[in-house]
Amino acid sequence: MNEENYTSYHKDYMPGIVKWGRVLNLLMVPAMFLPVLFILIFFGVEPNMAGAISGSIAYISFSLPYYFTELISLGPILHVPGTYIAFIAGNSRNICAVATSSALDVTGAKTGTPEATVMATIATAVSVIMKFVIVLVIALTGSWILTVVPQEVITCLTYLLPSLFGAMWMQWAITDIKLGGIMLAIALIINFGYRQGIFSFLPAGGEYMPVLLCVIIGYIIAKAMYGKKVQNDSSAES
Repeated sequence: MNEENYTSYHKDYMPGIVKWGRVLNLLMVPAMFLPVLFILIFFGVEPNMAGAISGSIAYISFSLPYYFTELISLGPILHVPGTYIAFIAGNSRNICAVATSSALDVTGAKTGTPEATVMATIATAVSVIMKFVIVLVIALTGSWILTVVPQEVITCLTYLLPSLFGAMWMQWAITDIKLGGIMLAIALIINFGYRQGIFSFLPAGGEYMPVLLCVIIGYIIAKAMYGKKVQNDSSAES
């Protein structure tokens, strides 16, 4: 990327991304209530406030930790534009991050650079478009597909998401076997503890704790292993 492109990236591209990203994400908050208004206007069904409040409390207590873990864990993959897109379109972990991770790996774009940011934007946007196309096709033909697909294939689909995350771990671990091995061991220990119920006293059964702990511990270990080296490299470049 030449100097002119760098200037355009910092003065035009990123400010526009941040501006419209904020606007669209904020607009999504009232947009979430449109189905409720639709049901109220066309079917006359009024929401039960007691149920809405209790449901909101339960959902917020479950989802709030992911607000922090996804920003920390997916930020280096999706970058700023991809994060805005993923938070609006959904499926940030199981679709957007997988597609963007593969795109960054194939192109060799270094995380945190303008090139990686642009590539992450393109990859995330394409993954969202493909998701809607596939969802539309499945919605129209899904029931018929399930009747013709062998039961063995349907059973295998339950392992699809773990396979995707396993592939993502391997994709990044081969670039740093030491850190990847350490985090794999830590993840197995934390997952074992979760299955033993050590987080069951937390809201929603502590289902979010394995991800949250892995993100925090992974950040601390990576910072301890490479923080000084990265700082020295940045100083040398400047």
